[in-house]
Amino acid sequence: MLTQPPPSIYVCRAEIRADRGGGMPATPRDLLDRFHQAMLDFSPDALADLFAAEAIYEFVFWTPHRGPSQRYDGREEIRAGFRAAWGTVSKPPLTGLREVCVHETADAEVIICEGEMDAVNHATGRPFTSRFVLVLRARDGRIVHVRDYSDVLRTAAGLGRLTQLFDQVHAESAP
Repeated sequence: MLTQPPPSIYVCRAEIRADRGGGMPATPRDLLDRFHQAMLDFSPDALADLFAAEAIYEFVFWTPHRGPSQRYDGREEIRAGFRAAWGTVSKPPLTGLREVCVHETADAEVIICEGEMDAVNHATGRPFTSRFVLVLRARDGRIVHVRDYSDVLRTAAGLGRLTQLFDQVHAESAP
């Protein structure tokens, strides 16, 4: 069991800027760095501001509290969804990102990011690690689509909410 973050933790710390200088729009990688920073800062507004007005944020692995659509449609729904999810948390659990690997694709608008997030259950003081994969599409300096493949079960277990998650799944899947 991890008792403290290993010294090799990679925390994405990107300078937040509107463009890359010279009027060049932010690249998908720039936006990914800012996305990670917004997650680390636990800022739904900084996160939502990275997205185009008509963007889509999809959660690939089902979680019951998001309802049947498992996605947010549009920047303001992304903002509201993350405010609702994070607003009930008194202290952010995320402590860092590591083993982050970004894969370029043949499509210049799309990058794939995989890695691990370190977090802590503040109620118990116990740290945990969960894995993720993000597929991010950016256009004109804004994120237009994210597919989030986060390990929902490991995160729920780390936060001490696995029983609650299973109860919700059972309640929502019952006829």
